[in-house]
Amino acid sequence: MTPARSATRIARTDLRTAARAFLALPGGLAAAVLTLAGRPAGAARLRGRLGGGPGGGAWTSGRVLSRTILGLPLDAAAFALLGYALFNSARNFAYPLWYGDTDYHQAWGGPTLAGVWAVHALGWLLCLAVLLHWPVRWTATAQATLDRRLTRRFR
Repeated sequence: MTPARSATRIARTDLRTAARAFLALPGGLAAAVLTLAGRPAGAARLRGRLGGGPGGGAWTSGRVLSRTILGLPLDAAAFALLGYALFNSARNFAYPLWYGDTDYHQAWGGPTLAGVWAVHALGWLLCLAVLLHWPVRWTATAQATLDRRLTRRFR
């Protein structure tokens, strides 16, 4: 496997992991609302899709509500971290639109707008790669561990 193909696979995996971690909070709250509204089958399907693990019978109403309550700190941390990443991605990649009417001659990469945009976009890409590769992966691993522990069968 070539290094470029390996890097592409890592990036794709990191983005998929980040999306699941980001959607855990709103999806978990939606599953809890479905459970409380008397739709446990829909909540189980939604919870199964969010975790990427077992769906259907593994997620009972009690387990869905337990996952929502126990996972709230993890899910909120992932949501905040990835919300910050999305906001800063928009700011740095769209630098000319965001700061276009300001004096960018003293900004990093100045005095040209192209240099400023390149420095901010490439710098943020590096930060984003580190952010998505380690802290988000750790949070997503903790979320998946919680899902596995709540859905395993006890004998």
